[in-house]
Amino acid sequence: MKKTLIAIAAFGALAGAAQAQSQVTLYGRVDLGLTRNIGNDFFELQQNSGSRLGVRGVEDLGGGLKAVFNIEHRFTADNGQAADTFWAGRSVVGLQGSFGEVVLGREYVPARNIANKADPWGGDTVAKMEPILFGGILPTRQDNSITYTSPVFSGLQAQAQVTVDEVAGNDNKAFYSVNVSYAAGPVWVGYGYSKSGVDDDKWHILSGSYDFGVAKVIAAYGQGTPEGALAADKHRSYLIGATAPLAGGELRVAYGKLEAVDPDEDLSSKFGIGYHYPLSKRTTVYVDVARDGEVNEHKTGVDFGLKHNF
Repeated sequence: MKKTLIAIAAFGALAGAAQAQSQVTLYGRVDLGLTRNIGNDFFELQQNSGSRLGVRGVEDLGGGLKAVFNIEHRFTADNGQAADTFWAGRSVVGLQGSFGEVVLGREYVPARNIANKADPWGGDTVAKMEPILFGGILPTRQDNSITYTSPVFSGLQAQAQVTVDEVAGNDNKAFYSVNVSYAAGPVWVGYGYSKSGVDDDKWHILSGSYDFGVAKVIAAYGQGTPEGALAADKHRSYLIGATAPLAGGELRVAYGKLEAVDPDEDLSSKFGIGYHYPLSKRTTVYVDVARDGEVNEHKTGVDFGLKHNF
């Protein structure tokens, strides 16, 4: 109860501060659905995308320089329980200008951003393809990071990230990740790479899409080496998918596969299909079905949910 009151007081103070500062925004999402996850034989009420409450803002420092921040809390809406890390979604502060943007703190990994763009579900619902695209190697976020995002030059943009090891006496190398992407009209293509300084995991991800209007086609390929593996013992992932407008909503479909190369082993072979229908600009109802042929039992998952953004 004490923690809840502290959290409410903190958000109240931030909302009050927003009146005295320009361009400070309180935002969030509440998502709940009836879901049977792959591997389970029962339904449960759960979120299928991260329910969140966040604050972001920009201060004009003059001369084209701006200060930026974003703090984002994650919680489970079915029981109101907070994530173990209170600002689990994002916790950054930085500077923005003609040079691009530099932020410090807990931030998304650049290679993850390339993988996420290839997932028709963006890492949400039972049909999400992110675990395959991550190869069992790529992390989503990094603490204690310094992240640079370049301006867009003729459709090209790049990101680079390095983390700081804060444990005294550790002999670990820094984690780092980079990406580069290109967008022009209906075309988008991106490449990302990450390398862990703790266990020497490496992951490459290449993805692209083309929007034909009637449908957007997506493809991706990932390859990397997990902790302790020999150079030949790689993981590989493949994805082909599409999204298409349908009856006022969006149809989503994809097939993804994750395999170990040596010894040869299929780790995941997943097909997903879903339909997401907006009731308004902020509220969406959705249904998804997915099946992973490599799961021993209860290979099929399904969800029916409601998502509201504010």
